[in-house]
Amino acid sequence: MRSVVNRGVGALVVLLSICQIVLAGGDRANVRGMGMARTYIAASRGLDAVGINPANLALPDDGSATLSILPLGVHIGSNFLNYDLYSTYFTGVETDSGRVGRYLDESDKRRILDAFSSEVGDVSMTVGARLIGLSVELGEIGAFALTVTDELAGSASLPKEFVEFSLYGNPPGSTYDFSNVNVKASWLRAYELSFGTALPKPGFLEWLSGGFGVKLVHGFGYYEIQRFNTTLTTSENGTLIGRVDYLSRNAGVDPSDDAVMAYGLFWNPVGSGYGVDLGIGAGITKFLSVGIAVTDIGSIEWTKHTEITYTDTTLIIDDPAVVQQQNAIDEVLKGKKKSSASFASSLPTTLRVGLALEFQHVPAFKNMPGQMLLALDYNQGMVDAPGETTNPRISLGVEYKPWRWLPIRTGVSFGGTDRMNVAFGFGFRLGFFDLDLASENVNWLFQPNDFAYGSVALGTRFRF
Repeated sequence: MRSVVNRGVGALVVLLSICQIVLAGGDRANVRGMGMARTYIAASRGLDAVGINPANLALPDDGSATLSILPLGVHIGSNFLNYDLYSTYFTGVETDSGRVGRYLDESDKRRILDAFSSEVGDVSMTVGARLIGLSVELGEIGAFALTVTDELAGSASLPKEFVEFSLYGNPPGSTYDFSNVNVKASWLRAYELSFGTALPKPGFLEWLSGGFGVKLVHGFGYYEIQRFNTTLTTSENGTLIGRVDYLSRNAGVDPSDDAVMAYGLFWNPVGSGYGVDLGIGAGITKFLSVGIAVTDIGSIEWTKHTEITYTDTTLIIDDPAVVQQQNAIDEVLKGKKKSSASFASSLPTTLRVGLALEFQHVPAFKNMPGQMLLALDYNQGMVDAPGETTNPRISLGVEYKPWRWLPIRTGVSFGGTDRMNVAFGFGFRLGFFDLDLASENVNWLFQPNDFAYGSVALGTRFRF
């Protein structure tokens, strides 16, 4: 049974390995937003608005043209596996002959199981990079942006029962249900043209803007487990009765194949599709603005090297020690593979709503030193996509500039793929050149042995 889940989780494991050698964006490449706990719907400007709220392209930004090259953001986390558990139980024990596996006693096993806050544990990762981005302001017409963005993403849900089965096996009288196993992984590249412009405003608003983005999406790889209806029941006399019913599909290189690492970094796409971003922004007062957007409306069709792996059978094993029966178990768990017809997957459609308050424009704070921005966002995923979730995420972000050349950022977020994040970031505004560094997971500074999420983002920008 372990081999069934390992084959599925292999998609995520391989993606994590690829992250070490690939710069592959999504909102993780928005370094300013990362420093504010990804609070950016009403606060983003210029290239930061692409993929978030294209209406903000119409708002003033420093310079009439902006060029960014390879801003990179990486995020990985789990709601059941923290750094202390990983380093204690999954890195082995140092001996005179090298590192060896650690023997787990009963207290060790219980500690691992107690790490699950619910019956299902989740792991997610995203690596985002904007290979290139260019925005140009055209006066009253508005502003255009052209971007090429890669996103490498994966997520996995692992039932607590599977870990318990891995630790204890199947003792008499036990029943395990693995139907909650879920694995998704993908590597996408989006070529996007975005436009934002001012709109005629009603009298009660300071300003109104609208924008859209159209994108051609190329897919380099995709994997998902569509069905995993598998249960194991062991009777009091030791007879194992199991129902194994699962179906997975993939396009491109099989993520469980070791040969994946032998391929180059720039594969030919095995899927393609189209997406749309729509957004609107408005100034409620001179200091308060609002933004609403729906991003990644669309899908991608996987047409090349498509394959399914499946099995649907019932096992009855009264003596697992018998070689012939053990071989039969292995054959069932391998499943059957065959080429499949093309299939489609949805882009990670997301509803975004945000507010931004600029304190320096509030009459009561007009004499405050520096400039301060306070923003509040609500993000609602509409699709269960790789690296994403339909759990809503709420974030509060702050950017303070004691001097115009030194923005300092922080924020906190709740929900989404993580439980709670505290973010921090800063930048340097050196006229024609910007440098930004951020992390939306600085919890490890306060809990160095208990952190379960990590992220880092770095970006540069040239202004003309």
